[in-house]
Amino acid sequence: MQTELIFDVGLNVGQDTAFYLAQGYRVIAVEADPVLAESNRKRFQRAIEAGKLEIINVGIGKEEGFAQFWISEGRPQFNSFHRDIAARDNWPHHSITIPTVRFANILQRYGTPYFLKIDIEGNDLLCLNDLDPKSLPKYISIESECPLSGEESTAADGLRTLAKLHSLGYSHFKLIDQRTFCSLSVPPSANYILDRFARLWLLEPPFNRVRGSYWNSQRLMTKARLERKHRCEFPIGSSGVWGEDTVGQWMNVDKAERSYRVYREAHFSDKTKQPYSFWCDWHAKL
Repeated sequence: MQTELIFDVGLNVGQDTAFYLAQGYRVIAVEADPVLAESNRKRFQRAIEAGKLEIINVGIGKEEGFAQFWISEGRPQFNSFHRDIAARDNWPHHSITIPTVRFANILQRYGTPYFLKIDIEGNDLLCLNDLDPKSLPKYISIESECPLSGEESTAADGLRTLAKLHSLGYSHFKLIDQRTFCSLSVPPSANYILDRFARLWLLEPPFNRVRGSYWNSQRLMTKARLERKHRCEFPIGSSGVWGEDTVGQWMNVDKAERSYRVYREAHFSDKTKQPYSFWCDWHAKL
């Protein structure tokens, strides 16, 4: 394991890599979309020239070769090998052909990172399947689930990912809400309670009319607190902080599964929710 190295698998617009570089890490970033890869090369030219960043313009596939990749026009966060994901909400999309490699090839070439972030819209488990239990990153974050449009939304995907992480050897877990960066646990964590209080009371009538309510809400909201602490903005779609910088307590696999089921069921008690709207990441550590 290389303690100075991070893999950003799913570079997208580069907001996570920007944070990792600011933390002083060396980054290997994987991006399937050639347009995004090129724009990030321009954005991070200095880091690339300094040897702090390498961008690999390939898709992660089951085998080396070429495959059809779908671009969700104007919504790069939904670019995917799966057309149903790129086309969510009947969104305009088109296909391109890109080279693919197995994740194992990238590990063989660059070694094991300290932290592995995975967010590649439907192909995330391909990365976990290629990890060697004898040489694992200390920390991982991975999208909890990514259902295809029209699929019945169930907990199976998220629990499959959790089970895979556990089988590899990871024993500590957090479920992080990617909208708020709160940890989701049973019983609720302190950061979740304070964040919910701020959102439900300090930003809604009549409390939001009270002088200082916005300032107070920003002091309590988890995402705002993390942005102040790290002097970094985490836009919507970013993975945010990782490892020990995430809030909340690490859970064992049983508590993690229970938390996932409870919060997911509560989320989808609103029948108007889109099947892909439970937007959380699993964080795991050895």
